[in-house]
Formats: sequence, structure tokens, C-alpha cells
Amino acid sequence: MCCPMLIGEPVDLELFMDYSGFTEDEALKESLPSAKKMLAKGVRQPLMQPNVLLIAPETAAEPIAEAVRSGLGAEVQILSNRRSALTTVRRKEFDLILIDEGIAASDAATTEQIYQNSGGAFLLELNLALWSAERIVRQARAALARRSQEFSKVKAAAAAELRNELNASLAGLLLEAQLALREATPAQTHRLRNLVKLASDLRDRLRGEN
Repeated sequence: MCCPMLIGEPVDLELFMDYSGFTEDEALKESLPSAKKMLAKGVRQPLMQPNVLLIAPETAAEPIAEAVRSGLGAEVQILSNRRSALTTVRRKEFDLILIDEGIAASDAATTEQIYQNSGGAFLLELNLALWSAERIVRQARAALARRSQEFSKVKAAAAAELRNELNASLAGLLLEAQLALREATPAQTHRLRNLVKLASDLRDRLRGEN
């Protein structure tokens, strides 16, 4: 059964009939499979153990990597070759990428590709000749803090957008079901009334979470 919808495209009510036997929690679980995907988009969620890529000459990188590991509890991967670093960032996500200024400047084109493929990672260019390990750790800690704040903002925005979309969809479904009740057969009336109640309850729950 399909009736004209006043908001958006027509909706086939038969697609929704099976939800009448669901509890609210079951309906939310079954009807919102994309919620986790939406919240996961954009910035990669910060982990308890940050994943750091250090692109620098190996001899200079070792003490820096050790300082970052001990200071931030991070997992640090060292690469001294720009091409290898580009391949790695294309295959793996990082929370933070540290790159030596000398390596970055010596091949601007590859460095630009590393930036473009860094995903949600923060990037810091380091002057290993002038910066102490302590300064690098401080800079890395600040960058990871900014990234965590950014992720929180993205997550909150995605959750608000999802709630708005669900509210709009539930309002449309509720209107469809109420209109369909006017011409429903006795066999359809009970299921439509259950659908109206379920949609109303879900809408109220979403509004209460705002």
C-alpha cells in the first residue's frame, strides 16, 4: 500500500509494516544501521594509544621516537624514505604525522601528496637540528589534543545531523500512517495503529535527547 506523501517522495508503507511488532529499542537497532557509519566518517576517532608516523633520517629519529613513546604512550613508526611514507599513509591511518623539515623541503611534490593522503591525521614539520626532544613532545601533545577536540566537534555535529534526519523521517512516516488509517481495511488498521504509536514514541525519545 502506498499513499501520496506530503513531505518528500512517496513511501511504500508495506516496507514498514514489520516494525509494528518491535519494541522501541529493537526498532531503533533495526532501522538505524547507518548511524555508526555516519559517526565514524571524517576524523578518525582518537585512541587511547596514539598512532604516530615519524618521517625523518633514522639516526635522528630514534631518540625522538623514544621520547614520543615514553612521553605520550604512543605507537611510533619510523620511515626515512618519502616514497615509503606516502605508500604507508595511503594504506594506514595515523593520529599524528611528524616530518623532518629537511625531508619535506627536498621533495615538495611527494610531501604535498603525503599531506593530501594524511586523512584525519595532524601533521607537524620538525626542525630536528634545532628542536629538542622535549619540545617535539610538547608540540605533539598539543596537536593530539587539538585533534581530539576536533573529533568531539565532528561527532557532536554528526549526531545532531542524524537526529534531525531521523526526526524528519519519523514525522513523514507518522503522517503517512495517519493518512493511510483513513482508508485502511480492518486487517490493516491494527498494524497501522501500532506503527503510528511506535513512530510517535521514537520521535518523542529523539526529541527528549536534544
